[in-house]
Amino acid sequence: MTWQVLYVNSRAEIKVADRLSEKGFEVFCPLKTVVRQWSDRKKKLKEPYFRSYVFIRLNQSERLEVLQTPGVVGFVFWLRKPAVIPEKEMAEVIAFFDEHQSKNIICESFEPGQTLVIKEGLLQEKTGIVVRQSRNKVVLQIQQLGISLSVEVPKNTVGTVKK
Repeated sequence: MTWQVLYVNSRAEIKVADRLSEKGFEVFCPLKTVVRQWSDRKKKLKEPYFRSYVFIRLNQSERLEVLQTPGVVGFVFWLRKPAVIPEKEMAEVIAFFDEHQSKNIICESFEPGQTLVIKEGLLQEKTGIVVRQSRNKVVLQIQQLGISLSVEVPKNTVGTVKK
């Protein structure tokens, strides 16, 4: 048995992994929690770390059964052969995700112009307006002593202003 990589339909990773598990295959599709903002609400969703890919452990004789699973596009190839992941490397990847699963970072998305409050650090309880953001940081414009300061802070240290 070897670990191989499946290319699956977009946004079908979880369903494909579930279908293959029901057929008795060992699959790996690590998920992260993200917060999505709609106009009327925020919602926590589970998304795969590896979009459009699912890892599967199988025998070569089972390839056709896997390919017939709805949502599976095909196997990933490397040098005209199915990409095989060594057992030791796959075990390390699985162990890494198992160990860090509880440390899942939820990166919220803020809109430019939105008012936020800083929850910790030297500028604790100061409010600012979102100028821009990156994956883990947000730049706020803060009015202080009659001047405007631009401050970059980690996203996990800010929160929305309660009205």
